[in-house]
Amino acid sequence: MAEMCVPKEPGGPDEAEPPLWEEREIFQGQRSPEKDLGLSRISRSLPECLTRAPLLLILLLISLGLFMLMLITLIQVVVLQSDLEEILHQLSKMNATLTGLCRRCPWNWDFFQGSCYIFSKIQSTWDASVSACEDMRAQLVVINNAEEQKFLKSWDIRNDKSTWIGLSDKHNEGSWQWVDNTHLHLSFWKEGEPNNQGEEDCAELSGDGWNDNKCSEEHFWICEKPSALCPGL
Repeated sequence: MAEMCVPKEPGGPDEAEPPLWEEREIFQGQRSPEKDLGLSRISRSLPECLTRAPLLLILLLISLGLFMLMLITLIQVVVLQSDLEEILHQLSKMNATLTGLCRRCPWNWDFFQGSCYIFSKIQSTWDASVSACEDMRAQLVVINNAEEQKFLKSWDIRNDKSTWIGLSDKHNEGSWQWVDNTHLHLSFWKEGEPNNQGEEDCAELSGDGWNDNKCSEEHFWICEKPSALCPGL
């Protein structure tokens, strides 16, 4: 416990009472020197007490203020964390909803390996087929791997009909090139093809392989374009 500041009076237990022979009577309204000495001691101890009390009070108020500040900060952090968790939860729900609503391909288009495909309902020449795909912001199909070849040849909608693909050697005989200006590296020509009988400069998907044919012939065709990106995918 803090030591209480109490002025000591003369004659207390810590100070022996002066003997009677040292007392002096008051003559002409003046106190004895011993009485004046006791009052002087009391007056010197009072300022020390008065100075120490406000300092303790100030320290107590500062401590209380710091405690309240820390408590308010802690409450704000807890509330902010709760709000952030709720926001993340709502964003997760919205993302799931958008993913469910998102269509990677337009209606009537089929998705495969990041691309969308559509099979025509009419027959056209090779050049007209190229233009028709471009009008749909697509291209006459470019076959890049065996999986894509298998996917296209297995379409029930084709019914084994000959179908134009985006491959030709129109610009340089014998140098087959895709409509995206890439050169042919992997091919699926049928046995004996291409044979270039009668200026056959355009490639068609025929049965389970490729065949070269006259570009003026009218066939069905397949368009291809990149699929859309859906949230979370």
